[in-house]
Amino acid sequence: MSSTLESQKNARLDLRLPSDARALIVEAASLSGVSLTDYVLNIVVPAARHDVIEARTIRLSKQGWDDFLDILDRPDSTALAELREHRPNWHERRQ
Repeated sequence: MSSTLESQKNARLDLRLPSDARALIVEAASLSGVSLTDYVLNIVVPAARHDVIEARTIRLSKQGWDDFLDILDRPDSTALAELREHRPNWHERRQ
């Protein structure tokens, strides 16, 4: 059983769907021997994790990686050096 199913279920997700789609999902859950909630969670949560990981992952070819490292190794331009030295005053309270 996944950690999602073992954790406390304290949030709701409501959605509208065609009645035939609901019937199909209910039948699939029944055939799998799990509740409708657990069936949907077992399918949706891993798919959501996959989508989030894919969206957050940057893939580079060997050449792309080498180019990226070369750019990082370049000396700062004057404007970038000045920007790095700038310290914002966010910590100061407005009065």
